[in-house]
Amino acid sequence: MDKPREVILNVEGLSKSYNIKSSEGTVSPFLALNNISFTLYKGDVMGIIGSNGSGKSTLLKILSEVIKPTGGKATFYGTATSILDVGDNFHPDLTGRENVNIQLKISGAAPDSFSEAHDKIQAFSEIATFYDQPIKSYSAGMFLRLAFSVAIHLSSDMLILDEVLSVGDEGFQLKCRDLLTQMAQAGKTILFVSHSRAQVQELANKCLWLHQGEIRKIGKPVEVLGEYFLMHKDNHDAQKKIVAIENSLENTVGRIGYDWPENQAPGNESMSLLHLSVSDGGGGQPNSAAPIHIRMVVDKKRKGVHIGPFFFLQDAYFQPVMVGYLLNNPQGTLLDEQMKDAYGKYEVTCIIPSNFLIPGKYFLLLRFGIEEKGWHNESQEAFRFSENLGFYVNEEKNYKDYIGDLSKGAVRPMLDWSIKPV
Repeated sequence: MDKPREVILNVEGLSKSYNIKSSEGTVSPFLALNNISFTLYKGDVMGIIGSNGSGKSTLLKILSEVIKPTGGKATFYGTATSILDVGDNFHPDLTGRENVNIQLKISGAAPDSFSEAHDKIQAFSEIATFYDQPIKSYSAGMFLRLAFSVAIHLSSDMLILDEVLSVGDEGFQLKCRDLLTQMAQAGKTILFVSHSRAQVQELANKCLWLHQGEIRKIGKPVEVLGEYFLMHKDNHDAQKKIVAIENSLENTVGRIGYDWPENQAPGNESMSLLHLSVSDGGGGQPNSAAPIHIRMVVDKKRKGVHIGPFFFLQDAYFQPVMVGYLLNNPQGTLLDEQMKDAYGKYEVTCIIPSNFLIPGKYFLLLRFGIEEKGWHNESQEAFRFSENLGFYVNEEKNYKDYIGDLSKGAVRPMLDWSIKPV
C-alpha cells in the first residue's frame, strides 16, 4: 500500500472582496477571489497562471498573511517563506551580509547555522566582494540576485513566489530553476505565479488556472496550459473576426475534413483547394498509434509553373513542432514536376508516421509555393490557408503510459532500442 502523502497546505473556500468606489461616489463590492480550494502535498510544485486581474497575487498575499481573506481559510502544516516583491525589508545603508543576518534571525535560523548560510547565499548570488558593501551601491541585477538567494536559502517547508523567477540574467535564471528542482526533489513544496509557459511546464507537477477570481481548472500542467493558451488563441481569433467557413473546419470529433464546391473553393488564379482533411487515413480521428494522413485535392489552373505544398505544425501552446515539405521526401524526387506543364485536379497526400506525435491538440498551417523555374529560398508563395486549423491526436487505447507527463515535448517516436550483456 502506498504511503499517505504529507499535506503541507490545505486551502478551503478562500474568498476576498473589496469595496470599489466609482467616480460618481457609489460603492459596490468586487470579488477578487471566490471560493478557492486546493491541497498541496510535500514535494508538490504548483504553478499559478491566469490573466492580469484574475486574483493570482491576491491569493499569494492571503497565503503570506499580508492581507486577510473575507471568507474561508488556509491551513499550513509547517513553515513557509514568501517572496512577493523581491528585496522587501532590505535596508539600503546596510551591507549585504548585515541584511542577510537580519533575514536569518527573522526566519528563526539557529545562530550556529549563520556561517554556512552566508557562504551558500554569497556563492549563489554571485556578487563576490560586494557582499560586504552597502546594498545601495549594488546594481539592480546584483540586488535582485541577493534578495532571491536569501529567500530560497531560508529554512522552511514551503516557498511562495510571485513572478520572481525572471530575476537576473539567463545564466542566473537557469541556476535558480535547477535549485528549485532540487528543492522539490528534496521534499520542499513550492507555489509560484508565472506568465511563462516554459517555467510552469518545466518546474511544476500541478497547475492552477485562475479566471476572474475563480478556479477555472486545476491539474497536470500539460492539460491546464493547453486549455489556457487555446482560450487566448480563440479570443485573439475572434477579435480578428475570422470568417465562419474557416472556423467550421474543425468538427466535433477533432479532425479536419472539408470539401469545397469549385465555385467556392479558397484559392486564386494559380490554384484552388477543393479538399483538405487530417485523419487516420480512413476518415477517422487521428490516433497516436496510426499514421496521420494530411490529404488535399488541388485544382492547378496554370501551366508552366511549379506548385509546391508545405505545412507547419504547432502544438497546443502554438510552439513549432515540425515542418512538412513536398520536396523533402524519401523518394528523393521532385514530385511536383508531373504537375508543372499541366493543369487540372491533383490529389496530394502527406503521411506522418505512427507513434510520432504525442496525444493532444495541434494546429496545421498550410501553405503553397509557386515557382516558374527552379525552387530556391526566395520562391514566392502562391497561397496560404487559415492558421486556425485545429485537430486532435487521440491516445491509442492499449498504450501503457509509464512516464505520466506529456509536457516535456511534442513527439514520441517509437525508437530502436537494444540491450545485451557486455
